[in-house]
Amino acid sequence: MSAQPFAATLLDTERQLSCLAAAIVAGEPESLATAASALRLATLALADAGSGLDEAQRHDRQLALRLRKLAQTLATQRQSLMRRSALVERALGILVPAAQAQGYG
Repeated sequence: MSAQPFAATLLDTERQLSCLAAAIVAGEPESLATAASALRLATLALADAGSGLDEAQRHDRQLALRLRKLAQTLATQRQSLMRRSALVERALGILVPAAQAQGYG
C-alpha cells in the first residue's frame, strides 16, 4: 500500500478527532454522538490502512509522530470525558439526593 492513502486516512482521523473535541466543547449530546461515531469509523479505516504498509512505510518518522500525537490526544480526550462524567454524577447526587437513595433494595 502507498503511504499516501494511509496519510489521507490519518488526516481524516485527525479531522474527526478535532470534530469530537469541538462537540465536547459545544456540549450537545447529539453532535457528540455523531462525532464519536465518525471518529470510530475513521479509526477503523486507519487500522485497515495501516495493516497494508510495508516495512519502510512503517518506519516513516513523520507518520509515527502524527500517530503518537493522535494517540495522546485521544487519551487526553478520554480522561477529560471521564472527569466530566464524574463531575456530572456528583452534581446529580447533590441536586437529586432522594433518587440516589431509592432503589430496589
